[in-house]
Amino acid sequence: MLKRFSVYIICSSLLVLSILGCGKNEPGNPQVSSQSGEQDFAKIHKDVNFNKEDKEKMHGLGMETEGGGHGMGVHGKKEKPDPNKVIATVNSEKILRKDLDKILDRFRNHVNPAALISMEQQITEQLVTQSVLRQFVVEQKLTTPEEVVDKEIAKMRENIKKNPTTKDKTLEQFLEFQGSNIEELRTAIRMSAAIESYISKSIDDKKQEEYFIKNIGNFNGETVTASHILVDTKGMKAQEELDKTRAKIESIKKELEEGADFAECAKKYSDCPTGKTGGDLGSFPRHGAMVEEFAKAAFATEVGKVSEPVKTEFGYHLIKVIANTPAKDVSFSEVKDKVREVLVANEMNNLVKDLKEKAKIEITLQ
Repeated sequence: MLKRFSVYIICSSLLVLSILGCGKNEPGNPQVSSQSGEQDFAKIHKDVNFNKEDKEKMHGLGMETEGGGHGMGVHGKKEKPDPNKVIATVNSEKILRKDLDKILDRFRNHVNPAALISMEQQITEQLVTQSVLRQFVVEQKLTTPEEVVDKEIAKMRENIKKNPTTKDKTLEQFLEFQGSNIEELRTAIRMSAAIESYISKSIDDKKQEEYFIKNIGNFNGETVTASHILVDTKGMKAQEELDKTRAKIESIKKELEEGADFAECAKKYSDCPTGKTGGDLGSFPRHGAMVEEFAKAAFATEVGKVSEPVKTEFGYHLIKVIANTPAKDVSFSEVKDKVREVLVANEMNNLVKDLKEKAKIEITLQ
């Protein structure tokens, strides 16, 4: 029933997507498992060598680095935050600092310390999302049969045993690593199943087939593998600032045309965290994964070529297409389950947006 959809469990992977996005279409992006998300995040940020600019930026934020890369410690000059300090309020529900730190601690030793402040903000937003959904479940009196919860946990245990790299581990060990336990997992599944059941009532076969026809590019296997360089324009309003970023991306483009290596330029210039690994974005479909301007440019660029500067809400991008997987014939019946997953994710995003607009939310994280 649940597939990969679990409100609490996907929190960390949504966080990863939003931080590493730099062009990802966060609102419509299908979720992935939290385990794979955290592994990807650690992989992208491990063994990062901080340059002078990174260290100066971190110093300015009250941070220091020690060691050489993976596992670097972060030492704030300020006292450790009060774990019982309220960092957000959703209607009458208070979110405490310790709720944030419980998730943040999963990543603390695996990422560039300069990213931690941004991560705190992202995690807080996710905790707010969890809160509005939890309140919605209570208000609507949504329930889940315990046999559904038992079945889902049994599937998780079976998948762990089937995987050669995890067969010697238990579900409880994975949960302990996540800073959780079996009762919290049961609560998460119970809530997630209740919301999915509520959402699914509006998703019939006709709606699924219509979505498939309109978005066939997401299901026919056609993908682009690409890397990018981002010059960030977030928060910029003055035309002079925007002109400078445009000039910078054009200068980088010229450097590439003169023979510079794309990956090295990404490491040197990109404002996206993926710059540390040469701008690698992996593979993505035409619709749903990236914002429209980015995806359109990527699919229009020849393999091995670099696009002209592309402007999105994140800034200016240069996109290098590494590979293109052509589309294959596919019928609705073959991908019906996947179509449903995407529609459920879309409806979830719409629900969250609506609930947040109606809720009284105050974020006091500093």
